[in-house]
Amino acid sequence: MKYLLSILILFAGFVVRAQVKVENDQLFGKDCFYMQSLPAGTKITGVLFLVPGFLESPTAVTAQSSIVQEANKNGLAVVMVNLTPNNESFPIDKKSLNTLGKMINEFYHKNKLQPALALYLGGFSIGGTTALKFYAEKNKELKISKVFAIDPPLDMVRLRKSLLKGREKGFVVKLDTLNTGYQPQEQSLKELSVYNPDYTENILPDYHSTALRIYSEPDILWWINNRSMDLSDMNVTDCAGYINKLKQKSEENKVELILTKDRGIRNNKQKHPHSWSIAEPTDLIAWLLAK
Repeated sequence: MKYLLSILILFAGFVVRAQVKVENDQLFGKDCFYMQSLPAGTKITGVLFLVPGFLESPTAVTAQSSIVQEANKNGLAVVMVNLTPNNESFPIDKKSLNTLGKMINEFYHKNKLQPALALYLGGFSIGGTTALKFYAEKNKELKISKVFAIDPPLDMVRLRKSLLKGREKGFVVKLDTLNTGYQPQEQSLKELSVYNPDYTENILPDYHSTALRIYSEPDILWWINNRSMDLSDMNVTDCAGYINKLKQKSEENKVELILTKDRGIRNNKQKHPHSWSIAEPTDLIAWLLAK
């Protein structure tokens, strides 16, 4: 195994602790790795795994949000994962989910952490989708304390149609490469979805012993003016449908949809409602740690 220590850096006004890059080609696959940031001078009280968005490097998290720093301040170790080479694929297939599971087990083993130590899972954009999909498929294998997702696309059928209308048509190719079973395209996309109103309603997971938070900033005019998209193309449509169906399934499901306004900022200055920044870090970490 190879460990590379990164230096202390200043990203977009956020002070970043020294981070360690952990690679294991045999276990994780070539060019798949994670960056770990441990709390300084204090006992680890929990572990937060973060999945970045498409084409984002793990270190991009600290450039866009102070979630990592806030988590470390509160005793949480943070692990930012890279599940596909250069993060150039959508990490929602079984191989990527299995890789995430291996990284979780490896981190706990290498740091001599007890399996009962609280595990939190979250992500941004397709990384948020990965977090929710991982919980849905692996919650019986791993005890996950809480899960969150920042503006995740949950319905891959809807996403593909939306991408074809907007400026990210090239992303459709990446989505289509996940259909390795040579099924009809729409069926394959339904099976990849966390939520599809025509397919996943009867196989929704339970959130009885954990809790779920989804963040979204439904700035319709921004999407019309900047991406030629409308409300039917926005991830919030999937998120609202998912939360609604989970609530209908069981009153015991601890799930909530957080809608924000004018919080979406990238690189400390660029307005963009699809951003890490819509999840306020102090409030998010406080929610994770709340009993």
